[in-house]
Amino acid sequence: MVTHEGGIEWLVQKIRKLAKNTRSAELSIALLTLLTDAATANNTVAIIIAGPVAKEISKDFRVDPRRSASLLDTFSCVMQGFIPYGAQILIAAGLTKELGAQAIAPVQLIPFLWYQGFLLLFALASIFFRFGNPKDAWDFEKDAPVAAQK
Repeated sequence: MVTHEGGIEWLVQKIRKLAKNTRSAELSIALLTLLTDAATANNTVAIIIAGPVAKEISKDFRVDPRRSASLLDTFSCVMQGFIPYGAQILIAAGLTKELGAQAIAPVQLIPFLWYQGFLLLFALASIFFRFGNPKDAWDFEKDAPVAAQK
């Protein structure tokens, strides 16, 4: 419904305007993934929706496609873990009732989501602080790693 009514396209247009350089392009890929995952509540669907746009952004701002794919995957995992209507949280909340305890609301689990918090922190740190480069650079003209061309 969101795609049919133009909501995803509107979101894509707004986020694309944020990209000005490599770092902001990576942040826009991350933001696009976070928001599409929140809208769809499904990692795979969010990546399928955000993937083509992320590919365009990575070509325009020379973000390594392997890095772009990593950002898509990482930020979809972050959002999927945080949303209280996602499968993981609903299952965890449902298990509390199965264990004989009083059932808790999915929102009550959010303060205990350490993994997602640290994943978000380190993913953002990887955008702002470069820890290293891939062993082989990406050739954007041939759309392949430089090492693969030798």
